[in-house]
Amino acid sequence: MDELKKLAGCGQDWAAQRAQMALSICDSHARGDISRDECRELMEDLVRTDSLDRVAGDIETKTALIKAVNVAMMLI
Repeated sequence: MDELKKLAGCGQDWAAQRAQMALSICDSHARGDISRDECRELMEDLVRTDSLDRVAGDIETKTALIKAVNVAMMLI
């Protein structure tokens, strides 16, 4: 979660928006608003390669985002 918070303030709009969405999805799951399966599906959508490739500015940030989302999904 710390990495997602870091990415949410990284200054690259595409990464910050997706990291913030991931944090919001995790919060929704923690509150019980969405199921574990819904949470995982939404998180996977955030890092789908085809859509991410269109907006990603640099490979390092893209890789960090994918890693952080995958780690967050393991914690769910």
